[in-house]
Amino acid sequence: MSRAATAPLVHVSIDRIVNEGHGVKTFVLEPAPGLAPKPLTYRAGQFLTLKLPVAGDRPVMRSYSISTCPVSDARLAVTVKHAPGGPGSDWLYEKAEPGMTLEALPPAGQCTLDASDRELLLFAAGVGIAPLFSLCKYALAVSERKVHLHYSGRRRETTPFIAALEDLQHTHRGRMRLQLRMTAAEGRLDADAVRSLVTTMDSPTAYVCGPPAYQAMVTDALLASGCSPSSVRTESSSAAAPRVS
Repeated sequence: MSRAATAPLVHVSIDRIVNEGHGVKTFVLEPAPGLAPKPLTYRAGQFLTLKLPVAGDRPVMRSYSISTCPVSDARLAVTVKHAPGGPGSDWLYEKAEPGMTLEALPPAGQCTLDASDRELLLFAAGVGIAPLFSLCKYALAVSERKVHLHYSGRRRETTPFIAALEDLQHTHRGRMRLQLRMTAAEGRLDADAVRSLVTTMDSPTAYVCGPPAYQAMVTDALLASGCSPSSVRTESSSAAAPRVS
């Protein structure tokens, strides 16, 4: 039996919608008002599955990465890239409005912070930044671990969260290093660049999130550089990887 058939649904209300630019929006959620609203408890790096009323009596279930941090952000939010023709993101972009109530499965996913004290090496591309933004904020808030985030986007003006990440780097000077790669000008990240980053760190735990080809390239390069399979984590390694269309 599927998780969707057994897990209890919770009701969430859309508090506000933030346009992140270039077909990416963040949907800030809160427990729906009622006699006994359930808190939206989650772990950094998880995703939320929404039940969307796409066709009236034929809703669809779609999972989206959580981009907020449970200890530093007041409300849970998911960040969604519009995939034209995808029923889930089409509905969210065309129909969703603040004040609407939706049903959701409890947050889930295993791309969460490990229990070690090793340095963190994060690789994100495009909207794949969402769960790693969450992990980055959480690690900086609750631990003394160093964080190195390599983030690829097409152009600065259309790449989500850059200003917030630069603020984090400034606040946690000495512990966080942000490395941006604007692919329109610099080209895509390659395996040699991944390997060169690994050699500057002492047995890091790596997290990778982005398009499938990007994830595969980075993961293969990390393993070829001597990282153990157990130290390399991706969102798609979860038993229920997000479906984002």
